Amino acid sequence: MKILFRARLLMTLLIIMGSAGSVMAQYYYKDIVSNKQAMAERAELKAQKIRTIKVHSFEGDKEPSSGFFCEKKLSKDFRKVETYTRSNISGKSLFTALYNDKEQLIQSSDSSDLSVSTSSYKYDSKGNVSTISSYSHSSDDDFSTRLTELHQYFYDEQNRPEKMLRIMNGKDSSFTIFSLDQRGNVIDENDMGKNGKHYYYYFNDKNKMTDIVKFNVVKNKLLPDFVFEYNNAGQVTQMIAVEEGVNNNYYTWKYVYNDGLRIIEKCFSKENVLLGYFEYEYD
Repeated sequence: MKILFRARLLMTLLIIMGSAGSVMAQYYYKDIVSNKQAMAERAELKAQKIRTIKVHSFEGDKEPSSGFFCEKKLSKDFRKVETYTRSNISGKSLFTALYNDKEQLIQSSDSSDLSVSTSSYKYDSKGNVSTISSYSHSSDDDFSTRLTELHQYFYDEQNRPEKMLRIMNGKDSSFTIFSLDQRGNVIDENDMGKNGKHYYYYFNDKNKMTDIVKFNVVKNKLLPDFVFEYNNAGQVTQMIAVEEGVNNNYYTWKYVYNDGLRIIEKCFSKENVLLGYFEYEYD
């Protein structure tokens, strides 16, 4: 159980840190919402002049996770953020994020012993994400894989996303269509490509995303992938992440903040058993 949990902890940490966003298929959430969240979190670190963050991992029995190390460092001008992670499960990885003088994320890269991935971001004159170009390379003793992916976003006159052109390896292309509610929130994401998925987004009265939902073929009904709750400051206080599969197993992550910074996050099983937690140290 501990080994399994450490692997899950690391994967979720990487998603939170911003280096594993590509594992999620919800393009609007991954490309636009998560991008804005990452820039807002970095802005808070810059405002408080935080240069180093250490992440400490503990198991459900409150014992430190053996072999785990994670540290994030911000450059003097706060335009470069490096996150170094090491664990007995996945080895070493380095995630780097670069920002321009407009506080926009312009490049992210993630490298480990087996794979390297890089994403470059461009923005239009109104500050909207216009293109995201991604490259990944993975290899082991048996085979090597190289992939490229381009996301090109199109907006209406009110800067609301209408569609996204996705091009894989320079040849396979498809459109993803977005539908909006009366408040301008994206509530429907339909990937028109072969085997494309259809997602639905739900929002609260403050226009904060609360649910990411898709149709479950096995259950023959709509079921959530993610469910979010927020505090009065608009920070996520709880995230429920549902696993793929027949059983619909899920994990609940609860977050604690102090002075605008996340200091604790705990992971609970479907049975509400504490599996483990992180503690953040800022300097």
